[in-house]
Amino acid sequence: MQFDAKLKLESAKIYLRPLTAADAREEYCGWLNDPAVNQYLEVRFQKHDLPSLKEYIEKMNADPDSVNFAIVRKDTGKHIGNIKLGPINRHHLFGEIGLMIGDKSSWGQGIATEAIKLITEYGFKVLKLHKITAGVYAPNIGSVKAFLKAGFEQEGLFRGHYRSGDGYVDGIKLGKTND
Repeated sequence: MQFDAKLKLESAKIYLRPLTAADAREEYCGWLNDPAVNQYLEVRFQKHDLPSLKEYIEKMNADPDSVNFAIVRKDTGKHIGNIKLGPINRHHLFGEIGLMIGDKSSWGQGIATEAIKLITEYGFKVLKLHKITAGVYAPNIGSVKAFLKAGFEQEGLFRGHYRSGDGYVDGIKLGKTND
């Protein structure tokens, strides 16, 4: 989805700005290849390098049904992760959030909750969505808590939904409506 390249969504600790191919850097590539960071991400099933990362970002940004943001710390100006809203269903007016805080030193500081609140407000006020959802691996307690703190509710539990390690783990579906 094309949107204003100067767009900036701000909260207390972070701001969101459009993710660009220029964000394809070694550190970002390292997040995607780090088992501690990617253990609950679908990207963990492939090895990433700078050319594939740049191509991935360009492909995501060309998708008319998705918006992709870099999460940037206000105190340091450092890109620490990403959040996307998509795919967006324009008939039913819903979209799904995908989130990664790649910078481990930024974990546990409420940054994911702030990012979720910012993109949810954008989805409701700017994109006029009716509902926003997220799918989370049940063992990813930090993400579940972040969505709950951002006002999402657990709507479903999918037993043995995701392959993880040598077995399967449950999936949790969370959602929030624009009421």
